Amino acid sequence: MRPYFFYFCGNVMAVGNGCRTLIFKKMHSRKWMLILFIIAAALTAVAQEKEKTDLSRFYGGVRAGFTATQISGDDLAGFHKLGASAGLFVNHAVIPSGKLKLQLELNFVMKGSHSHTPKNVVADNFYSLTLGYVEMPLLLIWTAGKWHLWGQQFQFDLEIGPCFGVNVFQRERDANGIMQGRQPFRWYEFSALGGITLNVAEHHSVNVRYSNSIVPVRVPTPVLEKGRKIYKQFNSVLDISYSYQF
Repeated sequence: MRPYFFYFCGNVMAVGNGCRTLIFKKMHSRKWMLILFIIAAALTAVAQEKEKTDLSRFYGGVRAGFTATQISGDDLAGFHKLGASAGLFVNHAVIPSGKLKLQLELNFVMKGSHSHTPKNVVADNFYSLTLGYVEMPLLLIWTAGKWHLWGQQFQFDLEIGPCFGVNVFQRERDANGIMQGRQPFRWYEFSALGGITLNVAEHHSVNVRYSNSIVPVRVPTPVLEKGRKIYKQFNSVLDISYSYQF
């Protein structure tokens, strides 16, 4: 009986060692699975934190360009008044993908009107209006897609929003010089703005926008009116600019 007893005990011990080895291997694999799970959870947390960080970041930049403008109610037509625009902007993504942003700007914009006189013609009807505004547009910008131009791919954005402006300069001239006794323009302006931006390279973009007053910038008062007749007047501005985002 004793030999069989030892043989039985040896088999039991062998089976026990095998079970322990199997259990150890399972525990070892579970440990690696747990490590991998922790790493995956950590990476997910980092990615989510990165999204939060991106959503909390603000990006700033500068812009400069030129304007072609006209004003309604002056018996003239056409964007013949050329000027300049320049300013600063800051934007902020409102969704994690960054395709929708809010942008606040502070710009100086030249506006006005100018008579179009052909060459070799006496400018008896000459008229020039120069206005200067400090403006603050609030724009909603949507990354609409990409264009393929000249064998390259460019991202373009669409923008729309309101704009509040303060009139800081005005001057009217005719063939006799500066016009006296003219009714002043309102000190404020409310306008609507829309445009498109072509991102030509990292940090660099070209913007084309159009804005128009939504309330008159000047309403005629017959008692004060002298010289050239005016009607309710609204600014119209075509602005082409270059922007650099830091």
